Amino acid sequence: MEISALTKVDGLAQAFPAKEAQATQANPTVGFGSFLEEMVSKVNEQQATADKSIQAMATGEGKGLHEVMLAVEKANISFQLLTQVRNKAVEAYQEIMRMPV
Repeated sequence: MEISALTKVDGLAQAFPAKEAQATQANPTVGFGSFLEEMVSKVNEQQATADKSIQAMATGEGKGLHEVMLAVEKANISFQLLTQVRNKAVEAYQEIMRMPV
């Protein structure tokens, strides 16, 4: 069994679908900044959804344990991806700043 989202190049695009207007922007700096902003907001939404599902399960509002675990793990993986993107961006910035001019 193959996980197609991980083997395809567009797996990130499936996880965080970008707005079509952003894909055609001429300025890549604005596009990347918008992408990061959108990514942070989606991760925040997933964290909030996971928190709500945990609260719903704790109060007995009919959420199953499997639904809660899926929401929590989805939020966790999204946060880990966001953290790695941030780390790589900071690492690239530091590498550029070390270059002699």
